[in-house]
Amino acid sequence: MSNYIEYRDSLAFHPGYYIEEIVEESGLTQADFAKRLGTTPKNLSVLMGGKQSLTVDMAIKLSRMLGTTVQYWLNLQNTYDIALA
Repeated sequence: MSNYIEYRDSLAFHPGYYIEEIVEESGLTQADFAKRLGTTPKNLSVLMGGKQSLTVDMAIKLSRMLGTTVQYWLNLQNTYDIALA
């Protein structure tokens, strides 16, 4: 599975694509970011690679850590899933 879908003239990015950018910009290692997020580095890596869908639990953790809404993350996953279908 890729972290983005291209269909006709539009693109849909897996939430992991955005998470990867955030991790890179944070200056933290992936392991440190995962620890602060409350997950394992492996789970974070799988998510960032687009190989796993974003769960509600992970959306809650991301929203708390980053000051976003849970709905923001779930909308990203939903948009990606629709493009994939």
